[in-house]
Amino acid sequence: MKKFISILSSAAIAAGMVSALAVNAADEAPSIYFTVDDKANGVETLKFGGIFVNTKENTSAIPCAMYIKDTSKKAGQIFVKATADESLKLTNLTGPIALYKGAPYKGFDTDDSMNLNVFENLNVVAVNYSNISSEKPMELNGENSDSYPLACFDAKFASDAAGGSYNLKVYSEGAYFSGIIARNGDGTFKEYDPSKNSKPLLINASDRKLGDINNDGKWDSVDVSGIMKEYTRQSAGKEGIFDGNQRAAADINGDGLVDAVDASNLLAYYAYLSGSGESSLNDFVKNRK
Repeated sequence: MKKFISILSSAAIAAGMVSALAVNAADEAPSIYFTVDDKANGVETLKFGGIFVNTKENTSAIPCAMYIKDTSKKAGQIFVKATADESLKLTNLTGPIALYKGAPYKGFDTDDSMNLNVFENLNVVAVNYSNISSEKPMELNGENSDSYPLACFDAKFASDAAGGSYNLKVYSEGAYFSGIIARNGDGTFKEYDPSKNSKPLLINASDRKLGDINNDGKWDSVDVSGIMKEYTRQSAGKEGIFDGNQRAAADINGDGLVDAVDASNLLAYYAYLSGSGESSLNDFVKNRK
């Protein structure tokens, strides 16, 4: 069953359970987030957290990690599944021990001590941390729940993947649900669905360099003008004319938009290069106020 709490017919018992299962309203619901290794060829983490992948430079798998953000530190059971758009294949799921020298919770000392599964037909990877014999939260290994990742895996674009925006996100559908159970230490608990409040990781894939809209190998006023024209069209309620590769390259700050801010950043970078600047476009934008 998807729900962990049985519905009780007795009104008196049910009323007691409502009180017993209450969690401090100040507690923030736990969430899941993802990171990628931006040291891989052609991979960049942009200013606002989006990922840019130059598919001409990156033809190998991109290492990824999955983390839990649980400020209450009450997680007692974790069932989390991650998925991505079909052309971004998730493979090679492992625990975090070998790569990060630790797991978020004590008692999980090897990469096969947590339950890991891959559902290839759904493009889903799943991880389960569980301490069902205890009424208490799992004990952290580090200071925070995300001192170590829950699991590691690879993401690889299919050879025929189209340029554009992809999402790496929590999967929770049908029998393949995700859930986090917070335990209060007194036998009471509360269930959360992390797919409700976990932000997907935006991954923009393009066959050209970031900002090089017309793919001529340089950054100049033509690229700036192209972004502004696309933004103006969309602002007027018209359909944009950029293809997926152009849109991905135009979202320079990684906020999921193609707008005047991207054009302004690119114009400033063009002027910077004209003055013998040497930083990459991404580094320049990250350091620009």
